[in-house]
Amino acid sequence: MRRFFAGLGVLSALLLVFTASFLVNVAADIERHRGEYGTLTIEITRELSRSWRLTGIEHYYVADARAELEPVLGMALADLKHLGILLAADGVKVEAYWSRQPWREAASPSEAAERLAGLIGRRIKVSFTGEFAGGLADVTAELRREGGRMKLWRLRVDSRGTAPPLEYPAPRVVSHA
Repeated sequence: MRRFFAGLGVLSALLLVFTASFLVNVAADIERHRGEYGTLTIEITRELSRSWRLTGIEHYYVADARAELEPVLGMALADLKHLGILLAADGVKVEAYWSRQPWREAASPSEAAERLAGLIGRRIKVSFTGEFAGGLADVTAELRREGGRMKLWRLRVDSRGTAPPLEYPAPRVVSHA
């Protein structure tokens, strides 16, 4: 019986070592490609800013997000059109979800599980200030790994200015005499 439990202990230790080495390799891979994730997000935002239509960046989205966006893919993002095309990106910040806060601050097992899922799923958050032809905007994107490549999960563009008011033509009087 002793040998059985000793063998079980050795198997448990091996499983623990394998899991730890797997997670460390995933974390190292994320750190190694950190610059590429910022470049990808800037490229996606620049592509979107050319037409401000989601169809321009449809191929960058993960399958789940693409399925949710299907009904609105052809619509224009009228609130952002005044920004124009992306000229430059400043203050690019890339964060991995698993490293945003220290693990010791996890208040519940569900928080720890969410961070672990973020590590395994290689979820990344990229944020920067975009200088567009029509003003500044804060851009935040979330990337996820799908099919061996990082793809867009969420994209948020918050314009710092307000859109210029729409100019309507002056009212005309039409007379039927």
